[in-house]
Amino acid sequence: EQGGYIFWVSADGKHGLVAETEDQSSASDWYESQDIISDPSNHSADGDDFRDWRMPTKYELNEMYLQKDDIGGFSSDYYWSSTEDDYGNAWRQNFFNGLHYDNGKSGYFNVRGVRAF
Repeated sequence: EQGGYIFWVSADGKHGLVAETEDQSSASDWYESQDIISDPSNHSADGDDFRDWRMPTKYELNEMYLQKDDIGGFSSDYYWSSTEDDYGNAWRQNFFNGLHYDNGKSGYFNVRGVRAF
């Protein structure tokens, strides 16, 4: 009912994070990733009911990686995070081995939306 898979809940149970259950793109540069995630037509049937999807931070993306089998639908490839390393680079994570790398923002990788409740 939250548009995807709830992968984190606050200690009081009132807030949490939801991961989309499918990728919004398999080849997006960092600059266009948020626009792709914001487009409802790029979401699952449950996810397109919500308009507050965003790119996950490096920390949130790692939490998604740790629960990737439960969330489902991930490829064994790289995913962008919203966390910048510097002006021209941002962090991505390998969903095969979990390692983080910085990369030029013009590189093409997968994107998966997250939203808070």
